[in-house]
Amino acid sequence: EFGYAHLVRSPNLYERYTWSSWAMAASMNNSVGDGNGYVGDINLKPEQANTLSATFDWHAPGRDWELQATPYYTYVTDYIDAIRTAVWIPDAFNVLRYANQKAQLYGIDVSGKMPLFKSDFGRFGLKGLLNYTKGENLDTNDGLYNIMPLNVTLSLTQKLGGWDNAIEVVMVDTKDDLSEVRNEIETPGYTLFNLRGSYSWTKVRLDFGIENLLDRFYSLPLGGAYLGQGKTMELNPITPAWGTAVPGMGRSYYVGLNLKF
Repeated sequence: EFGYAHLVRSPNLYERYTWSSWAMAASMNNSVGDGNGYVGDINLKPEQANTLSATFDWHAPGRDWELQATPYYTYVTDYIDAIRTAVWIPDAFNVLRYANQKAQLYGIDVSGKMPLFKSDFGRFGLKGLLNYTKGENLDTNDGLYNIMPLNVTLSLTQKLGGWDNAIEVVMVDTKDDLSEVRNEIETPGYTLFNLRGSYSWTKVRLDFGIENLLDRFYSLPLGGAYLGQGKTMELNPITPAWGTAVPGMGRSYYVGLNLKF
């Protein structure tokens, strides 16, 4: 399968109409979570993105096993990114200005599944997902902000009667391809284990599970900067200092009920 998409995004109110470069006022106009202050530009043009993609699909006749790969390329004119103002400091929060620039994004999404074996304990199988995206500002050669690093999810599945269970492993690479102008925070890679289960009746399904089974501490690659304490009215408070990422959720339990009618 081959595809083409065209997407237009108009600037929002923050990107167009925030006008004060005073550090405290500018930091109140941050809608992206990176800790910087922002000044808008009333003359911003809408972003226009053009995407080309292709999907390659290999599978068994009954789809007992399948493998899909979707590479894509996106070119964006008038991409709304941040540029430096008169004063810019590395490894700190700064006051930045929104501006139209050119950008590109490319990557690949891969998914697949395969059966492993059958036994008295049910049918066992393996499922997997892989995602990779690279984003670049073509005017500055800087990385784009908030791009997810390479990540892989593998699941060992088990089905028996109404039961549908899985042991899931989530692996995320180090986030070191960053937006330099925003002083984006690097986050280390991590691996999480999740347990998921469900039982289905005719019209009812009960879901339950445990996420982050080993209660591992990790930083969210797309969580931005942690600004939840200290002197939040200052651009560069002593606590939390620049470089503190938002932590991911610890061990958590969930239960859900689905009803068809």
